[in-house]
Amino acid sequence: MGSDENRAPGRRPRPLAPPRLPPGALREFKRFLYRLYLAAGTPSLEAIVDAIGQDDGLPGSPLKDTVNRILGGAKLPGLHDAESVAAVLARSGGAEDPEHVVVRTKQLWIAAQENPGPPPRTAEDWGAFALGVHRAVAVDGSGVDDLTPYIARKHDELLRDRLRHAAEGRQSVLALLVGQSSTGKSRAAFEAVRSELSTWPVLVPRGAHELVEWVATDSVDARTVVWLGEAQRHLTEPAGEEAARALAELLARVTPVAVIGTMWPEYARKVASRALETADRYAHARALLETYRAEIHVPDGLGDGLGQARKIAVRDPRMRAAVAAAQWSGDGARARVIQQLTGGPELVRRYATGPGNAFSEIEHAVVTAAVDARRLGHGSALPGELLAEAVAGYLPTTARVTHDSGWFATALRSLCAQETGSLSALVPDRVAPGLGAADGYHPADYLDQSVRLRRAHLAPPEQLWEAAAAHARTVDDLYAMGQAAQDRRRHDHAVRLYRCAVERGGDVARPALAQLLEETGDRAGAETAAADSARAWAVLGAVRENSGDSDGACHAYARAAGVGERQAWSALARLREAAGCREGADETAARAAEAGCTRAWLTLARQRDHAGDTAGAGAAYARAARAGDPWGLLGQARLAERAGDGAVAETAYGEAGAAGVTTAYVHLVRLRRADGDEAGAERAAAQAGERRDAEGWCVLARLRRERGDTEGAAHAWGRAAAAGSVTAQAQLARLCEENGDRAGAERAARKAAWQGDAEAWVALARLRAEAGDPVGADLAAEAAAAAGDTDACTMLARLREAAGDRPGAERAANAAAETGDPEAWAALSRIRERAGDRVGSEAAVAKAREAGATGAWTALGRVREQGGDLEGAERAYLTATALGDVDAWGALAQLTEEKGDVRRAAELYGTAVDAGDTEAWEGLLRTRG
Repeated sequence: MGSDENRAPGRRPRPLAPPRLPPGALREFKRFLYRLYLAAGTPSLEAIVDAIGQDDGLPGSPLKDTVNRILGGAKLPGLHDAESVAAVLARSGGAEDPEHVVVRTKQLWIAAQENPGPPPRTAEDWGAFALGVHRAVAVDGSGVDDLTPYIARKHDELLRDRLRHAAEGRQSVLALLVGQSSTGKSRAAFEAVRSELSTWPVLVPRGAHELVEWVATDSVDARTVVWLGEAQRHLTEPAGEEAARALAELLARVTPVAVIGTMWPEYARKVASRALETADRYAHARALLETYRAEIHVPDGLGDGLGQARKIAVRDPRMRAAVAAAQWSGDGARARVIQQLTGGPELVRRYATGPGNAFSEIEHAVVTAAVDARRLGHGSALPGELLAEAVAGYLPTTARVTHDSGWFATALRSLCAQETGSLSALVPDRVAPGLGAADGYHPADYLDQSVRLRRAHLAPPEQLWEAAAAHARTVDDLYAMGQAAQDRRRHDHAVRLYRCAVERGGDVARPALAQLLEETGDRAGAETAAADSARAWAVLGAVRENSGDSDGACHAYARAAGVGERQAWSALARLREAAGCREGADETAARAAEAGCTRAWLTLARQRDHAGDTAGAGAAYARAARAGDPWGLLGQARLAERAGDGAVAETAYGEAGAAGVTTAYVHLVRLRRADGDEAGAERAAAQAGERRDAEGWCVLARLRRERGDTEGAAHAWGRAAAAGSVTAQAQLARLCEENGDRAGAERAARKAAWQGDAEAWVALARLRAEAGDPVGADLAAEAAAAAGDTDACTMLARLREAAGDRPGAERAANAAAETGDPEAWAALSRIRERAGDRVGSEAAVAKAREAGATGAWTALGRVREQGGDLEGAERAYLTATALGDVDAWGALAQLTEEKGDVRRAAELYGTAVDAGDTEAWEGLLRTRG
């Protein structure tokens, strides 16, 4: 583009910024053109126009403003102009086939014209209701279709502070608002984004698969909000682990980005719990939430905002009715006004009157079937066919008689009331493209949450499983309901659901199907189900290995390795080594290395080292190193160090570090420090720090502190923090506090909080509480909570209760509850129970229950059982079952069995199995036997 050469010298024009577009065909078209622009060296608009004007063979003749819109605008340009721009950019950028570039431009343009997708939309553009905010209604049905005035609470400032960090470009953030249904989670998220990120486009993925696709195709730009309403649909359904990995990649790669979601506590607990069984279903989701300290708890009630609600009620009839209803229902003390505002409690009251009253028998059954399907894993909109087929299982035989051929449509019309301000038990949805009639439904959130608690211990009728197999909307829905059936020992239904998922292309269900068939004795069926799935064969290998079938496990691992499961090579080598076949183990490891999996040699090395075969371990580490795995060098270095050959160890550590194993420098720190080489230890820590691995400095800091060198420790913690260690700031804060430098401690704590870690403030709260400084402890705990660690108030409550400061403990517990965390009150109930204070214990557990802790009574029952109070434990467990805590059934069954009532224990174990307690099956077999 010669025109640039003749331009007078001066500042080069600033390159155009890429257009900000949501994922879709238009974005792909625009990004294709923008990459051509970058490859051409970001020429000026004048140069592009000149080059087009000099080529009479091009179809278009855009002017400068048009070229600007083609490359940087958000609308689809004319085809001929776009082809012309693509042609000159391709030639200027040295494309091998400029004509092919023009053809590709036309293909992408046609796709964008046929399916342009939605324009970029901010939170304001979307609107609150489109983003999941419930419409406000009065109990009497009156109301208008707009938002009520917003009442800010403590969690709002925490969320907005995080979003301000993103707005200022400091970091990408993940915020998950956790709270019961209709507590204002979506409204809080909407108001925060509208306030702090008002110009950022908001992307709303339809599910986990779409989210994964966006990340894989680099479709999420910086300064974008990813909105995960009902985040359990993205993180706890079958594709949730893939979505969690994608989100981790997005947050690490694109800065700044804000990912905001909402979730019910039961799903948050499911993600947080570490499964005892072999398969940890939520490992990546849990790691994601822990890494970003994502959870922000939203309390049930308005708390101090009740006074503001009463002021609003003077001029807003919906708020007036909600405040009055909360007071009338006994919820006034908890200020559960938002729930009343959305009409949720009234829907629950109508449902609780039973079939044939507020809801007809058929309507009541449809709602119950919808809630059961949702609680058992059907995450997408429920097809009408599924509900219509399942409903018979919820009706007595007399209620199945109807002369109305349109009985289902009649029930839907009643349940899906659409008038403004009316209460709808079912929410209609449309999944198919374009406008039209509803093709799916889901129960109203508050009703859903209430009914699923009542039915948490009940397995659904056969008809629901059968209807799901026939009509579930997605492969993920089939897989999730298959897991629910398997958890409840409905193996025939689980097999059918898994098979339906596989038949519809859901390979995610194949490993589960193969494993279930294997565990139920159908080995041939398991191998047929595994087909060519590498993951399924690896699962079969693990199942057979755990059952002691070494030959069968080897066969399965070999099949897995043969179809691409690289980790199966290591398992196969390990089994052959354990069987005494060293030659076979070496051969397997060698074949694995040829296939690109050097880990098999490392597995053999560790196995031999554990068995005391140092020479064999060294040989295996050497083979790994020769195959190109630097961890083999690390293994050799550790063996040399253990043998006392420091020189060889130091050389090998250095080689491993240079090859990319930064952990090697940490070992060098310890080695040189032990030899008294302080300068050498610092050099090794610095080498690791240059590679963003702060552990070397952390190790050096701990070693110095152990020897009383606090100044040297502080220096090392500071270097660790500079190398990216957030926890180093907490250690630095602790060190400063212990040395009387309160200002330095708080500076370090603030720096850690800015980086998203509240641990420094938690440490200061604990130190100050132990030192008898309640005011300072309170301030530190509040700062920790503001930085995202609600456990700080719980910790403070524990410390004060132990110190005999009951009023202070209760203040801290109330502070935790106001941020939506009931665990402080639950902890106080257990502490008081152990101290023999039954009255105080039950008062605290009641507070915990008010704050939303469903498991508090079960935990209290276990404390009583451990203390020998079996009758008190039984009362606690019974209370927990009435509140919908499914864990209480198994605890009650075990207690009943220990008391000798085997028949009753069997009944309770059966209920626990129906509730999905996978550990209750053995108890049921034992008591029935």
